[in-house]
Amino acid sequence: MARRKRSSVVHHSIFETEPSFEINGFVISAGDTVKVRGEYGSKFKVRGLTTNTETGSTWIDVFELVRGIPCQFRAFKIDRIKRVPQRGKRAKRVNP
Repeated sequence: MARRKRSSVVHHSIFETEPSFEINGFVISAGDTVKVRGEYGSKFKVRGLTTNTETGSTWIDVFELVRGIPCQFRAFKIDRIKRVPQRGKRAKRVNP
């Protein structure tokens, strides 16, 4: 049986995804946790900012977190995103 010939055709996508972007003065990058206005009690993990090069429309691709595990892939407009502040590192307690 002969090997299958590899195709050398490159498919160009009309979508461009950026892993980090800025909203309200905060830089949000892929993997950060955010909340979305209108979605009660849900947190989302950011995948990136996607732009359609033909129409110019932009949206944010996210994974919905259920008990801390990424489950469902969703997309929202930029104006609905709220940043979830990351908790700072806590100092270790030293016993005297």
